[in-house]
Amino acid sequence: MTESLNPTLRKIRRIATGLLAAMACLYILARSFEDQGFLWPWVRAFAEAAMVGGLADWFAVTALFRHPLGLPIPHTAIVRKEKERIGIAVASFVRKSFLTPEEVRRQWASFRPFQKASEHLAQPARARDSLRWILQRIPNFLAPSDRQTLARLGASGIRHSAATVPMARLITILLQGFLKSPGKRSLISPILARLGQSVAANRDWVMDEASKSTKPMKLKILDLLSQTAAAAVSGKAVEKFSSELSAASQDEDHPLYEKIEEALRDTALELEAGGGEQWELLKERIIEDPQTLQTLQEVVEKALNLFVESSQDLEEKGTLDEWSQVLSKAAVRLNEDPQRLLALEERGGELLASFTGRYGPNAEKLINRTVDSWEAEELIERIENQVGSDLQFIRVNGTLIGGLVGLLLHGVGLAIWG
Repeated sequence: MTESLNPTLRKIRRIATGLLAAMACLYILARSFEDQGFLWPWVRAFAEAAMVGGLADWFAVTALFRHPLGLPIPHTAIVRKEKERIGIAVASFVRKSFLTPEEVRRQWASFRPFQKASEHLAQPARARDSLRWILQRIPNFLAPSDRQTLARLGASGIRHSAATVPMARLITILLQGFLKSPGKRSLISPILARLGQSVAANRDWVMDEASKSTKPMKLKILDLLSQTAAAAVSGKAVEKFSSELSAASQDEDHPLYEKIEEALRDTALELEAGGGEQWELLKERIIEDPQTLQTLQEVVEKALNLFVESSQDLEEKGTLDEWSQVLSKAAVRLNEDPQRLLALEERGGELLASFTGRYGPNAEKLINRTVDSWEAEELIERIENQVGSDLQFIRVNGTLIGGLVGLLLHGVGLAIWG
């Protein structure tokens, strides 16, 4: 056990024990020559009280971890007996003291990581060195097995976040943004062209569906004429519809675009007015589908693989300096915009606080399980290696303070009783 303790702890322990032994020798010496000089009674009082203080603190320190002298004295070997309770207490202390959302926000605000990072990266040389350092460690950090784990966690996080997003509001924002885009018609035109081709290719099916809608008549001749007329009309309508779609795909000033955009605006207004129940139901069905989680996991994993491959090729292709310049200029712009920098700091603090608030109980359970999995001797060794040196200094201080108290008491006794 002792061999595994750190050298500093062993050194301080020897000093504390040696000091106690020295006080014992000094006491014996002072007691032997007590009647042969004025100072020896003072030396005896100092050494006697120092031994008491040193022994008391030795007992207290030892009792934390084991039975003093191997004797099963009550309330000793506290760590060994209370290992489970210590694990619970440590886990609760760490969570409530360090992982609360309020404390995380406070520490984040005082540290200001975005500001420090932007100030560091504003210099191109530092940006290049930082980027190279990151790129060299990405392959080891994101090993294939780790990418699968990250992909699973990322997919779960995306699905959880999607469940909290109001679908109607999201679609409304997307539609409004699309309608404001100057290139919206260039995105619609390929869809119209493909739709026109599909209608032309399925002309017979469309005509058959149209003929089914005509009511059968009692006279066969009239029924035949009715179906023939419907087929002719349907055929012309299909051809007309197909040609209009093809024409619209070639001319972005075609009136059909106005009708499509008007329909999209009406849809956005309906959703904004509270008509998104069907979209919410559709979102729930998609989110709950096991295939959705699997697909998300595959997408995230492919993105991670692509990221690793791109990071490895970046320096080989000679584009590292260019990316460093981009990173440095972005940092400079961020430094020149204090409001944006403050907004990023606040957003980062909120995200981290939300993360710790959500997963804080899991961290507490992890700490508790980890401490519980240690053997008692292992736990004692870990604690002693961390705080044992300070505990041994308590023994040293107790010995010296005890001796000083002995001198004080001896002086008071002489003053009172002579």
